[in-house]
Amino acid sequence: MSPVGVVLCGGASTRMGHDKANLELAGKPLALWVAEALAAAGAHPIIAQGGSPPPPLVVSPDSTPHGGPLPALVDALERHGDILVCPTDVPTVPAGLLAALAEHAQLTDAPVVLARSDRLEPLIGHYATAVLPTLRNGLRAGARGPRAALTGSPVPTVPTAPADVLNVNTSADLAEAEAVLASRAAHEALPP
Repeated sequence: MSPVGVVLCGGASTRMGHDKANLELAGKPLALWVAEALAAAGAHPIIAQGGSPPPPLVVSPDSTPHGGPLPALVDALERHGDILVCPTDVPTVPAGLLAALAEHAQLTDAPVVLARSDRLEPLIGHYATAVLPTLRNGLRAGARGPRAALTGSPVPTVPTAPADVLNVNTSADLAEAEAVLASRAAHEALPP
């Protein structure tokens, strides 16, 4: 069964200064880059969790607006079951990484499988509904993000390059993401 694809769009975007879901990269809103990668990885349907994403994304409102990513993950799991998730501000995420996360989740009984670049990426991964009690306990303890809620148990990971999980928080990050996409396009255009 395919997981639901979730684009996390509810962040405050304080470092960027305006809504990142609708911020354009190479003529397309950031949220749509992520949504297309989730769809290409086999996630279905694709929903936006929180925020005001661009059409055609359908929004599933946050029960705790600006409460952080942990309540958003809990909302998505409660409403949609198993999810393949990525934040709106990671437009360079490749479909292959997302597909590998979903595949790895099928091969393990661990409730969470996360991406790992030069660090753990707790918002890019596959979350099964079995992790809900752990995430809810983290919320009750005051955690705002999943990393704090998941401490104490090892989480399987899928390795990836830092360019694959580039987080766009500033204009310089946006330019770097554009360079990553241009490099990929040039590489794909090379003859075999």
